[in-house]
Amino acid sequence: MNRSIKLFLLLVCFVTCKNISAQDLKADFTGFVDTYHAVRSKSPYDFMSSRTRFRGELKMLKGNSYFFTSFNAIHNSILESQTGIELREAFFEYSDKSWDFKAGRQIVTWGVADGMRITNIITAMDMTEFLAQDYDDIMMPVNAIKLRWIKPKMNFEIIYVPIPSFSIIPYEAENPWSVFPTNGKPVFDINMDNKPELELANSEVGARFSFFLPGADFSVSALHTWNKMPVFSRSYSSNDDTVFVQAFYYRLNMIGFDFSIPKGQFVFRGEAAYFIGEAHELDDEIINTEPIKKNSLNWLIGIDWYPGNDWTITAQYSHKLIPDYIDILLEKENTILSTAGITKKLFRSTLSVSTFAYIDVSNGGFFDRSSIDYALSDEIHIMLGYDWFHGDKGMFGLYKNNSEYWFKAKYSF
Repeated sequence: MNRSIKLFLLLVCFVTCKNISAQDLKADFTGFVDTYHAVRSKSPYDFMSSRTRFRGELKMLKGNSYFFTSFNAIHNSILESQTGIELREAFFEYSDKSWDFKAGRQIVTWGVADGMRITNIITAMDMTEFLAQDYDDIMMPVNAIKLRWIKPKMNFEIIYVPIPSFSIIPYEAENPWSVFPTNGKPVFDINMDNKPELELANSEVGARFSFFLPGADFSVSALHTWNKMPVFSRSYSSNDDTVFVQAFYYRLNMIGFDFSIPKGQFVFRGEAAYFIGEAHELDDEIINTEPIKKNSLNWLIGIDWYPGNDWTITAQYSHKLIPDYIDILLEKENTILSTAGITKKLFRSTLSVSTFAYIDVSNGGFFDRSSIDYALSDEIHIMLGYDWFHGDKGMFGLYKNNSEYWFKAKYSF
């Protein structure tokens, strides 16, 4: 019996633990089933995604001890390699008045940005369908050990990741979200097998101070990590019909800061990260050369407005600067990315209408996800939406033909 089947049978047994209590042990099994289907909004009107998922979540609490695990059972009709059973999270936690300890497979989030990564770079990203997934599903768990000291106005945490994980980049020809052209010539020969060795020296470690003051929260952080997104080097065959692509991963150090200030109907947020030794790809015309390391500064400011009547309006502006810039870098000296979002709830909050857009100011492109979410009941939601890609350059220009209509239904228990 393979591991996936064993895991499935074990976790199915947990269903019987729902809402049980033995002495001071409390256990609860929850989760959801969702199905998602998307079709391209232009010819050939092919399916971009078609998947159904069962998510199970088991929580157990006894005294100061807490255990949580979740798993996905997925059937993906477009990407068969994504069909299967996966353990998403599995961690235990011990909490005391002045400290807590958490170990296992977990999702780690730092910072205050919404859908953008400034200081939140411990967790890798699953870009199998780019941004056409819920952001919570894009975030990948890591195997980590976290120790936190708790004070009334301050927290201090240390995190250790023995074996780093890296973002999933779609490059297969059958995936419509591939980052490399999949038809015509030249043909791409891609080598992604260049990850760090499983050695103690390649572990990750970070620390974060969080302060909670009257009218403002802020944090300072430091992290010794790796670039989660690979950077690439290119070379060509003798007759130029094949491009050989090599992925590289390098050490990266970060010093970060974030803050959040509520003021009446508004919340003002901000983050900044200084990356020491960040690897940068070279221009496509530069071949047989590894990426170059340069320090960079990445910062963001954001505002959330809650004007009442179930309206939520958000906006963010981020700016990345490479101070010691050279012209052979593929990335620009200044990269500007903004977001804007509007949500309105209607009919006693049973209907939610929303739009959220990423705007690539530097390259003149954008991605907007607009949706309608109707609650048939507390357990069942029906969603319809449209993903709109626009641009000729940059990250959104790559997917300018991938605009899609989508449908999603979800049952929670």
